[in-house]
Amino acid sequence: MDVLILSKTHMNNGKCCIGGITGSGRYVRLLTTNGENQPEDTDLNPRQVWEVEFTERSNMTAPHVEDVLVSSRKIKGSLKDELTILEFIKQRKIAIWEGSPDVLFDGKIRWTKNGSGFINKEAVSEHSVGFWISDKDLTKSIYFDKPRYSYHGSNGWRSLPYVGFDEPLEIILKGTLIRVSLARWWDTKGTTELRCPLQLSGWYDINDKPKIKTNDINDDLPF
Repeated sequence: MDVLILSKTHMNNGKCCIGGITGSGRYVRLLTTNGENQPEDTDLNPRQVWEVEFTERSNMTAPHVEDVLVSSRKIKGSLKDELTILEFIKQRKIAIWEGSPDVLFDGKIRWTKNGSGFINKEAVSEHSVGFWISDKDLTKSIYFDKPRYSYHGSNGWRSLPYVGFDEPLEIILKGTLIRVSLARWWDTKGTTELRCPLQLSGWYDINDKPKIKTNDINDDLPF
């Protein structure tokens, strides 16, 4: 099956998380055959198209229902420069959250006093990844040597840690297509209930050429 790589994000212990989407619009997270995350030096990178053979991971725990075990893969190319990620996902009628961070994951995100987002067991989302278009600019700040993006709205400050590999932008302009995700369940080193923290995985189409108009989704993953 053809898979378009959408994101590469930092994990612990020299690993990274590789997220993608199939030609039919299914989210997938590409794990190794033994269910581990990919190494940081993997040759899997955003906008690449790979032919992938995989099996479903058994005993998945929501919201992380995208996990697949890769048995083989072969590079096919990259998405055409003229095609934006936004156009690609719109062709496949994939939902995009629009507005403030409060709408993310169908409004199931809870917020700490410091503005960090998370879900808990009281309201589990259907997926752990999704697309968002903010109605305001997001500004970068550094917290404990790590970048975060802040949004100020009617409900106060919202702050999303950035976990991607691309160099952080100073400002993510409103209207930009953004990918957000939920980290794995954890209890904040024993200080909270089990949570999936909200994070910002990346952005798209910042420097892309004007998109080409096409409605042919049968052109599976054009490159």
